[in-house]
Formats: sequence, structure tokens, C-alpha cells
Amino acid sequence: MRRLINPKLLPNRPKYVAPGDQIKMWRIVRGDEIYITSGKERGKTGTVKKVLRSLNSLLVAERNMVTKHLRPHPDDPTKATRAQIEAPIHVSNVSLIDPVTRQPVRTNYRSVVNAVTGKAERKRFVVGTEVEIPKPKADTAKYKLERVDSAKDTPPALAREVTFTSDISIPPFPSSSILDELRNPYSKFR
Repeated sequence: MRRLINPKLLPNRPKYVAPGDQIKMWRIVRGDEIYITSGKERGKTGTVKKVLRSLNSLLVAERNMVTKHLRPHPDDPTKATRAQIEAPIHVSNVSLIDPVTRQPVRTNYRSVVNAVTGKAERKRFVVGTEVEIPKPKADTAKYKLERVDSAKDTPPALAREVTFTSDISIPPFPSSSILDELRNPYSKFR
């Protein structure tokens, strides 16, 4: 599961986390504001850039920066480059921030019935209070593609036109000669 990270930009090889040790129920998602509780960035806050579920780690924007030395470009071998990148932070070293008090808090999930739909939803709450920590909205703008009609597109009116009507007198399979071609010639049930 290392394909989640660009291996050329890793500060060092990520530690392997056995599938049995991976976190099943994540309380932190991309876009959450978190507080770093330990490490060289202790006491700072940041926004989760990426959740690395296979490593039980997070990438926090502009936090835990390391220098990665990159190989020289084949066109100009004299020029080696360095890049400042975010290194993963283990999920145990961060905690969510309470939206009201702006302090790091522990959270738990509760089922809440939606008043409009009547369905139960799982929501995050601060432990011991009724303060909900809403999940950040997904940035759908970068995933939306501009639709451009081309000459090969079927017009909507033609796509809606009904061209097939079912008839019970016609069998759903093709003629027996085609079925013979599809059957296994070496089968004892032939």
C-alpha cells in the first residue's frame, strides 16, 4: 500500500504497518484542523493535507518539513536539487481541535437521527459534551470536469428514445448454432 505516497519525495522509507495493526475507524479526515501533541512541531496547529491509512499517519500542511535530496536531472547532471516536503506524523501524536474553545480534545462517534431524512448518521462529538465537530466539506471543485460536447457525443433526445421493446415470445438467447459455439466441446454434459 505504499502507492499512496510518491516514493521519490519520502524523507525516508515509511515503516510498515501490518494490516491487523492498521486503524479501522478513523476520527481524523482530510481538511480537519489538528493540534500536534508531540514531536518537533509540538504545540502547533495545522490542517490535514492527506491521511495515510496504510501507515496510520497524516500529512499536515506546512508542518514537520524535511529536506529531500533528489537525483540530478538527466539533461543537466551537474544540478542536484533539494525539496522541502511534509513528512508523515503518526496519528497518535495529534488531536482534533474543539471548534468552540480552540483547544485540543478527545472525540467519539455517536449516532444522531437526521430530522429531515429520519436516518441515523454517525457524527463526531467532543468527549463528555454535546459539541459536535463537523467533518470538513470536500473540495469538489477540483474534481469536477468541464463537460464539452464533441461531434461524437449522442444528443440527449436520441439517448432518451426507446429503441427496444421486450417480447415474451422471443427467447432471450441467440439461436442454437451460436450456443453450440459457446459450449465446451469436451464437456460430458454436452
